[in-house]
Amino acid sequence: MGSRSTGRTALALGVAAAGWVLSTNQALAQSTDRETASAAADAAEDEEELGPEAGAKRPAAPDERAGHILLQGRLGLSQPFGDVAAGQPGSRILSGGLAFGAHAGIGLSRVTVLELSGSYALLGCSDCTARSLDLGLGFAYHIAQGIAFDPWISYGVGYRRLSFSSDGPAAFDDVYHGLDVARVALGGDFYPVPSFGIGLFAELDGGTYLSRPDGGSGITPYGFFQAGVRLALDPVPRGTRRPAATAGTSRPIAVGSARRPWRR
Repeated sequence: MGSRSTGRTALALGVAAAGWVLSTNQALAQSTDRETASAAADAAEDEEELGPEAGAKRPAAPDERAGHILLQGRLGLSQPFGDVAAGQPGSRILSGGLAFGAHAGIGLSRVTVLELSGSYALLGCSDCTARSLDLGLGFAYHIAQGIAFDPWISYGVGYRRLSFSSDGPAAFDDVYHGLDVARVALGGDFYPVPSFGIGLFAELDGGTYLSRPDGGSGITPYGFFQAGVRLALDPVPRGTRRPAATAGTSRPIAVGSARRPWRR
């Protein structure tokens, strides 16, 4: 008798458990179906609202240097070193002085500029007048574009003319012609307005005199170090940066995010 009662109880519990499991599975399936339908509806709405450009990569920033005519004027100090003639250090005759010059360039790409440069220095000389004139051609590499601060570095070669003259009792007028085999400069310009900037520069020129008044043919290495300020002019206005809110994302995506800020 007791065993039959126990069997009925177990059977009833089994039926109840099976019914509970079945109803739970049906509820989970319905919940999953609703979530899937909601996600599909959201995706369809996003696609309709954002259009075919959704997820497209932002195009590269416009090239603001290629084809531009770039002009610079500079003022600084020039310090010569090395030899004037074989075995004759220039420091015995020359000392530093005021130098001023100009650069004219054309942009080849967003970071590269072909430059023509020239400078004229009034050097110190004991009992004489010394002048240095140089002309060079080189390339400048700009680390960035379209921002307020523009750091750069350049390399080139050039021609140099160094002259000594005196009007005293022992008047003379000596001219040296040399080749700058390396003209390395670096600096940075700050642009308070798009077309005008001001900055600092430092330049090291090294070479050898090819023609001297004494007629010597030996190698006579020399160097000139210059540092100062320069004014930069870009007649074609630079572009403006895009707002930070859309940086790194396409416009349709940014607009869609703004409309639905609660979605992540």
